Amino acid sequence: MRIVRETPLSMTLELAQLTVTMLSDGETAMPLTHLRGLDGEALPPAELEGADLSGGKLRLPVRAFLVQGRAGCLLIDSGAARAWHPTLGRLPAAMNEAGVGPGEVTVIALTHTHVDHLSGLVDEDGGLAFPNARRILVATEELDAFRSEPRMIPVLSRVMPLEQGDGPMRGVTAINAPGHSPGHMAFLVEGRLLIWGDLVHHAAVQFPRPEVTWVFDDAPDQARASRLALMEQAVEAGWLVAGAHLPNPGLGHITRDGNGYAFHPATRSA
Repeated sequence: MRIVRETPLSMTLELAQLTVTMLSDGETAMPLTHLRGLDGEALPPAELEGADLSGGKLRLPVRAFLVQGRAGCLLIDSGAARAWHPTLGRLPAAMNEAGVGPGEVTVIALTHTHVDHLSGLVDEDGGLAFPNARRILVATEELDAFRSEPRMIPVLSRVMPLEQGDGPMRGVTAINAPGHSPGHMAFLVEGRLLIWGDLVHHAAVQFPRPEVTWVFDDAPDQARASRLALMEQAVEAGWLVAGAHLPNPGLGHITRDGNGYAFHPATRSA
C-alpha cells in the first residue's frame, strides 16, 4: 500500500493494479443511545467512556470509496446528498479534490440501501449524478427496498442484482456481511483491502467491544456475528480495511487488543 494523494476530503491508496480513494461526504452526529449492548438496550453512560463525541453526540463521518483501474471506475456507495443531514452531501467536492469527474464512474455498487449510501445517485435536479454508470449493483435482498424509494426512479433502468462472490469490477469481489441490513455487502479489493460499509458505526466503542450493536441494525445478532467474523478475518489475512463510518481517513488496519480489536488509521508514514 502506498498513499499517493491526500486532500481534506479524500485519500488515495495505490495497491497493485488498482487505486482506492476515500471520498468524504461530510460528518454528522447521532444520539448516545444509538449504541446498544447485548441486551438490546442503550449502553449506560459509564460504558461510553472513550467515545468519540461531537457536541455531546456520537461522531458519525460518512464516506464513499472509488476503485480505479484499467477495467474502469467503480464507486462504492454514493453518500447522502441533501437527503439526510445538512452537513452531508460533500461527495461531489471530494471527487473534485481527488481529480475525478462524475462522468468517469462506469459502475456503482452499494453496500446497502440506507439513505446515506444511495441518495447521491441522483443529483439535486433529479437527474443522474453519474451519467456513464451503466450498472448500479444492489444486493438481491434489497432490490425491493431500492425500487420503492421514489428518489431512485431516475436510475431504476440501470439497477442489477448483486450476489456473494460477484465481481463488480475486475479485482473486486462482493462478500456477504448481513445484519445491519438484509443484504449488506462488503467488497474485497485485490485480496488486500476490505471495504466493509456499515460493519462499524462508532470505532471508539465497537473496536474494543465488537459485541456492541447499532440502533439501526436490522438483525443485531447477525450484525454482531458479521462484524466479529470479518474483523478476525482481516487480522488473520492482514487486510487493510475501509468503512463508511470509520474515523479519519476511513482506511487503516486492525490488530487484536485484549478481548477486542484496535483500529490504526492509514498515514503516509505507515
